[in-house]
Amino acid sequence: MVIKEKSVNGMHVLSLTGKLDTFSRNSFRDRIESHKKNGTKGLILDLQGVTFIDSVGIGTLVLAAKMFKGIKGKVILVNPQDIVKIALNAMNLSSILPIFDTDPEYATFTQPT
Repeated sequence: MVIKEKSVNGMHVLSLTGKLDTFSRNSFRDRIESHKKNGTKGLILDLQGVTFIDSVGIGTLVLAAKMFKGIKGKVILVNPQDIVKIALNAMNLSSILPIFDTDPEYATFTQPT
């Protein structure tokens, strides 16, 4: 998995490319924990480049949501491909993490204070 970073309205955007699965879990989790330790209060996870997600990948997304909820922050998911969106919806992940289909829908979010 390749993870690229940018900023939108003060929130960090992690653009993920590849498979979010057992093999990429540790590097992804380490990146999330690094942002939390550095005081980041909000993350946007851009899933446009994610071509596959398994239960471990979904579990890692849930872990990210819990980590940031514990510090009164937020994590949102954007741009999932259809196959990934089906998996996220099957696990009812939208009840834990907001999921948006396009960039303009999340562009108005700002980092929690």
